[in-house]
Parts: sequence; C-alpha cells; structure tokens
Amino acid sequence: MSLLLSNAQLILDPSRGVVPGWLALRDGMIKDLGALGDEPAAEVTVIDCGGDFIAPGLVDIHCHGAVGRDATEASEEAFGTILGAHARCGTTTAVLTTVAAPLPEMLAVLRMTESWRDGWGMARLAGIHLEGPWFSRKRRGAHDPKQLRDPRESETSALLEYARVIRRVTLAPELPGALETIRFLIGAGIAVSAGHSDATEKEAFAGFGAGITQVTHLHNAMSSLRKTDPPRRGLAEAALENQGMLCELIADGVHVSPDLLRETLKARGWKHLALVSDATAGCGLPEGSGFRLGDLDCVVRGKAAWTGEGTGRCLAGSTAPLFAGIRTMVEQAGATISEAVAMASLVPARSLGMEQKVGSLKIGKEADLIRFSPNWEIKGVWIGGEGVEGIGYG
Repeated sequence: MSLLLSNAQLILDPSRGVVPGWLALRDGMIKDLGALGDEPAAEVTVIDCGGDFIAPGLVDIHCHGAVGRDATEASEEAFGTILGAHARCGTTTAVLTTVAAPLPEMLAVLRMTESWRDGWGMARLAGIHLEGPWFSRKRRGAHDPKQLRDPRESETSALLEYARVIRRVTLAPELPGALETIRFLIGAGIAVSAGHSDATEKEAFAGFGAGITQVTHLHNAMSSLRKTDPPRRGLAEAALENQGMLCELIADGVHVSPDLLRETLKARGWKHLALVSDATAGCGLPEGSGFRLGDLDCVVRGKAAWTGEGTGRCLAGSTAPLFAGIRTMVEQAGATISEAVAMASLVPARSLGMEQKVGSLKIGKEADLIRFSPNWEIKGVWIGGEGVEGIGYG
C-alpha cells in the first residue's frame, strides 16, 4: 500500500525542528519525505493533513495497563486490550510492565510474552519490564508490601529462563545481594534500572558502577536530599549528576510539578530523559472508577490513580497515555515540541536498541506515525503503515 501524507508539519529530531512538508509510505515503511510544495506525482492515496503535525509513533517503555486491564493478568485478552488502547492514543511500541508479585505470576507474564504475536491495531510489544519485587519498603509506592523481598539467586535464575523477553528490571541497589544481581542481569543482556529505592548517594553510585544505566520515574518513589547533619543526597541527586544515566519522567501533570519538570529538563537535556506513561489499569477509566494493581485496590481521582486512604494514600501510576506527556512538557516545562516528541519516541527507542527501526521520521524506518492538530487532538495513528481505527480510548 502506498500513502502520501501531504500539507503537514513534520516533527523531526530537535536539531532540525518542525518542517512543513510531506511524507510518503510504502509497504509499511517510510519511503520518502520532502518540503512542502514538492510532493511526488505518483498515483497514491493522498491525505491532506491541513497543517497538522506528523510525528513518529510513541515508544512507551513503562506501561502497566489501561481501561481496567493489567499486564500481570498474563492473558491474550488483557495484553490485546492494553496494547490496543494505547495504540489508539499514539503509542505504537510498548514495553508492558509488571508490579511486585509472586514468582509464578511473574513467570506467567513472561510465558505469555514469549507466545505473543502482534495484532492489527495494537502497539508493538517490545518485551517486559519487571518493576519489582526487589524494592525498599520505605519507597514501595503502590506495590504490595507483602510481595517485596531481597533478590536471591534462585529467583533470578528462574526469571532468566525468559531473558529474551525481559527488557529491563527495576530494583533498589541498596538491598542485600543487589549489586551481584545487577551484574548477573547485565551479563544476561538485561538492562537494569534503579527505582523504588531509599539509597544513599554512595549506594546509588555503587549501583551505577555495577551496571545500572537508568532510573525509574525520576523524583517518584526514590530517595532525595535528606536534612541530616550533614545533609545527605540520595538516588535522585546521583541520577541527575551522572551524565550517562537515562532518566524516566512521568509528565502527566500530577507525578512531577511543572517547576521540577523545567529544572529536570534544564539539568539533563532532552537526550537523557525518556517520557513514560506509567499507565495503570485506571488509564482510560472515568473519574471514581476502581481497579486492581496487583493485590491493591485503587481508584481514579483527579487525573491520577490512587491507593489507600489517609496517610496510606499514594499514587498508583498514571491515568494518562504517553501522548499527554508531550503536551505537558511543551506547555509546562518549556520544551520545544520536537524535544518533547523525541523524549517520547527517539530516546526510549534508543534505550531499547530499536532506533534504527522506530523513533523518528527517517526514510527506511517503520511507518509508525501519529497525526495531531495544533490543539493536541490526535487525528490519526499508523503502525507499519496501517491506520488504527477508533482513535482515543472510546
């Protein structure tokens, strides 16, 4: 199939910015692109974009669920529902993410991933991110405290039977046995991220030295400056200082304040920040809806998901798709639109080693694209050149 998207604003990498032009697709790939007014004369299906933006499809490396379904259900129906829901909101590649859970439940998710085949209208499944169970109890967030434990070789070895589908593991580097586990995972080709951690700066840097290359949802569920005598810095400061560290950022307007988003962008620059949704099953559900995150009861309240009441109340992931983070970074954090898009496409694609296939508008890459208006209305999503129907959660 050949398709020409004409009269568009092409969002290229931040060094080139936004360029008026056209994009030609053929056989599921980006065949050509050019400046406005120089469209090819070949007989193809033409869509006049009316000045709308065309951006690469988004790559979400931290996504738990959507519309009442969670990845830990480990079923074809749950996977399909989640990947379809996020595809309709502009995410064309996703890494499904677990919560702290018993080993048999984690293995069930990995087995389902091994047998999964991408379907029409669904985001491509790039693998699994094991978020937990090797976390600090103090920084557990919305993870069931009964499921938290220190890493042990027997459990790690069982998980590594499925190393080919594990993209990343998040753990707290200060736990007993964590450094050895980090090295073990890295040796098996699995990336390791620090998160849900109460690490001191020294413990954080020890984890980095063992092979950690990323931090999970910066500024959330992690140690920061302690007002002790003398003051002690934590994981957040260590990550911001380490120029080689990739930092996840949940830019849903709830998890991180606008001031902190701006400061983080200034400190790290777009190349070292990956926007993530951290969407849970509450994503796409109406206000007041209840859902489960592992064994915890959660509810959608005020553009976020929450668990517990009173002093036990805490954020339980996001209710916004990744696309919403682009708008937040532009309107609240001062990012250019090309920087914000790159943080949700090119940067996470690089973290997966997939930047030669997806993540930017370049000839020869997969035709994974989104079209949206200047007022942030998604008007089209293509995965492998095929249009996705029913845009939005619907």
